[in-house]
Formats: sequence, structure tokens, C-alpha cells
Amino acid sequence: MSARPPSDTRTIARNSFWYGLDLMFGVFVAFITSIKVARAIGPVRLGDFQFVMLLTNVTAGITSSGLAITTRKYMAEYLNRGEGGAARAIYHYALRTQIFLGAGVTVVGAALVMLAGEPPERCMSLLLVSAMAPRILGAIPSQANVAGEMMQRNTWPSLLGGAITVAFTWFSLWVGWDLPGIAAGFALGAAVDVAIKLRLVHSWLAPMPRATIPPELKKRMYSFSGQALVLMVLNIVVWDRSDMVVLKWTNPGDLGKMQITFFSIAFSLTDRILMAPMAFSGSLGATMMAQVGRARERVMEVAVTGAKYTFLLALPLLAGMAAVSQPFVLAAYKNPYQPMIPVLVVSTLLAVPKALSISPTILLQSMERQGFLIWTGCICGAIDIGLDFLLTPTHGAVGAALANGLAQTLAALMIWFKVYRDYKVNLRLGEFARIALSGGAMLGAVLAVERLLPFSHYAVLACSIAAGGLVWFVALRLTGALNHSDAERLLQLGSRVPGAARPAFERCIRFLQAADQPREQGLHP
Repeated sequence: MSARPPSDTRTIARNSFWYGLDLMFGVFVAFITSIKVARAIGPVRLGDFQFVMLLTNVTAGITSSGLAITTRKYMAEYLNRGEGGAARAIYHYALRTQIFLGAGVTVVGAALVMLAGEPPERCMSLLLVSAMAPRILGAIPSQANVAGEMMQRNTWPSLLGGAITVAFTWFSLWVGWDLPGIAAGFALGAAVDVAIKLRLVHSWLAPMPRATIPPELKKRMYSFSGQALVLMVLNIVVWDRSDMVVLKWTNPGDLGKMQITFFSIAFSLTDRILMAPMAFSGSLGATMMAQVGRARERVMEVAVTGAKYTFLLALPLLAGMAAVSQPFVLAAYKNPYQPMIPVLVVSTLLAVPKALSISPTILLQSMERQGFLIWTGCICGAIDIGLDFLLTPTHGAVGAALANGLAQTLAALMIWFKVYRDYKVNLRLGEFARIALSGGAMLGAVLAVERLLPFSHYAVLACSIAAGGLVWFVALRLTGALNHSDAERLLQLGSRVPGAARPAFERCIRFLQAADQPREQGLHP
């Protein structure tokens, strides 16, 4: 099998750094903002805000998804064929369409707020609705940068937009603008973000020749976009937040609002933790889609190797958060949010299979095999909703977390079985088992520290994280979870580490490397 070009691992490493910086800053922004807002607003009133955010997030996600994913796939394919004119035509076609969609959805949303919204929350709702337009439009330039494997052009606008959101939110709470001020911060940050991204994409697309979209490509785009839209509807409406709707239905009154708050915060925290493996998977996905235009046979190898590194990132973060849920919630959110602890434990543990499904999902999308993903989403989504109705009346937010997580686990198993059966890939289960064994050792160490140390929540949290991190690294070494090829790839990623910290990073990777293991195929440095 042909070797990968030497630049591929460096490209993935570079894009992982920029995509990771973008996502991690977003996690930091959301984390500190959510804690400040949760403490200031309280779990009952926050439930109303979270529900309106749910509706606008669902609407913006559905409206932007089909065209955005289509833009990324086909721009990546044609850019890597050397047909920049076609890529430019795809971008402008998608952007024009998205402008009309964003404007129409925002106008309809504002009208619904004025006609059916509760008067005390009308100002807040209108501001959240206004934030949908830049978010919908911004999906196109964001995915264009991903298609060009230039993640850094998404990072700086997101950093600035996030900083504006945080600053405006904290200022609003300080001066007493309450929920409308918080909503205004989201709208302002989104507007700044999209304005800069539009300018940056224009700067690198402008030199490319003008062209038109070939008729056969338009047919592929329509088909792919429709399937991508159905997938996103399933992901957003069914997977992400349908549980909140059932919670609101089965738990009325203030109790229901509190259950929505607990589930929403736990679910959002879990999603933010998943941003770390998604940083790698995002850049990996851009390379996988580009490979369709370069060397399709390599996509399967990249998918399995990428899943291993996603697991290597996701397991300690998600299982670690589950282990430290009690001191974390009590230290960050205080006693009113204590019922959220079991919700967070269930959400984070059952999110590990979801992380593992990212890479094979991108593989099937790259190969234009979305039909199976749609059927899988429909079946498992129906199971999720059925379990919601079964569990939430008696178990509230914990039941919703169980329903979502179990259905996601089933979906991940079905997707991996499809990939294994159709593409005959070597799943390398032994490597995944060694990582899982290391995660189990880490989990045991964290739980032991929490049980033995009679300190404050802050001290227990710090000691637990330190002990878990130490045991995780030692266990990776003892189990031989990382081989020579893994070490070389991680060292490529380390080229982005600041110079002063780079020697320590390299020593850490060399320590983790198992001795004298044979070199495998996959993402060759």
C-alpha cells in the first residue's frame, strides 16, 4: 500500500492545534460564563433561558447544517483536485443560499416571539433569535476554511467573538441587565465572528478563477445536502435536546424547570469536554474528505487510527469528569446544584461511545454513505425518545441522561459494525483495550483519593485530578498503549507546542512509548 505524503501528519497536527485552540477557548468561555450565570440566575429561572436557547440552537443548527457540510465536503474534494474555480463557485452558491435562509428564519422567529412569547421574556427571546442570523451565515465560511485545511482562519475570529460574549455577559450581570443582557452578548459575539470569517475566506478564494458548478456536481450536492440535513435534524432534534422537551412535558412546574437546568448544564459540560477529541477529529475529517480527491483507499486507515487517538483523548477527560463530579459540582455550582451530580456522571460516562463514533461517521460521510447513518439515527433516536418517556417521569434528568447515552451507545456499535463489514478494516481492538485498561486504573485512583481525603471540595478536586493524571500516564506506559508510530505522530503534533515547553512534551511522549513494537500503517508521519 502506498505511503502517505510526508506532509499529511503535519497538516493534521497543525489543524488539530488551531481547531483545538478554537474549541478549547470556546469551552473556557462557555464554562466560566455558565457558572457565573447559573449562580446569579438560579436553577428555576435559568430553565426558561435554557429552553429558549434550545429552540434557537435547534433552528440555527438545522438551517445551517445541510449546506455547511456540503460546502466542506465538495470544496475539499475539488481543492485537492486542483480545481479551485469549482471550489470558489461552490462557496458562493452556498453563501448566497444561506443568506436567504438565515434572513427568512430570523424574521419568522421574531414574529413567533411577538405573537406567542411570554411578555416578561420577550426581549431576551428576540435577542436570542437575532443571534441566529450570524450563526447560520457563519457556518459557510467556517466550513470553507475547514475544506481548505486552514483551521487557523476560524480560530482568531472565534477567539475575539468569544471574548466579546464573555465581557458583555459579565458586564450585563454587573449592571443588572439580567437575561436580556446575556442574550445580547451572544448576538454581538456571533456577529463579530462571522464578519471576520467572511473577510478571511474572501482573501484566499479571490485569486482563484471564476467558474460554474458542473450539472453533475449540483446533483451530487443536492443529494448530499438533503441527507446531511436529515442527519442534522436527527442529531439536533432527537439526540441533542429532545430529552429536554420530554423532561418539560413529564415534569411540569418549577420542578420541571430545575430538571431541565440540571440536564442542560450536564449535557453541555459533556459536549464541551468532547471538544478536545473533536479538535483532532475535525482536522482529521478535513483530511479524510480531502483524501477522496487524492487517494480514497487511505480513508479507511485514517479512520481507525483517528478513532484510537480520539479514544485516547476522550476516555481520561470523560471518565475523569464522571469521577470528580461531586467535588466539581459542589465547588463550581454550589449546593443548589447538588442534584446535578448523578446526571453529570451518567452523561459523561455514556458519552465515551459517542466520541468513538465520530471517526467512522466521517468515513461514511466521506464515501457518500449517509443513508445508513440516517436509518441508524432514526432507529436509535426512536429508542432514545421511548426511553425518555419510560424513565423521566420517575428519574427526571438522570433518566433523560440514561436514555440519551444508551441510545448513543447502540448507534456507535451499529456504525462501527457497518464500517467493519463493508470495508474489512482492521479495528485493532487490542490497542483500544489497552487504553481502556489505563482508563480503568485512572478511575480507580481518582475514586480512592476522593474517599480517603477529608479536605474541602476544592482541595479534593485538585488532588483527584493530579492523582488521576499521574496514574493515567503510568498506566499507558505499563500497558503499552502507545507504540513507536503513535509517538512519532504525537511528536509531530508537539511541533506546535511553545518552545519552552517542547522538551518536556517530547520527554513525556518518549516515556509513554512502548518499547520495540512493530510499526503499523495509518497516519504515517
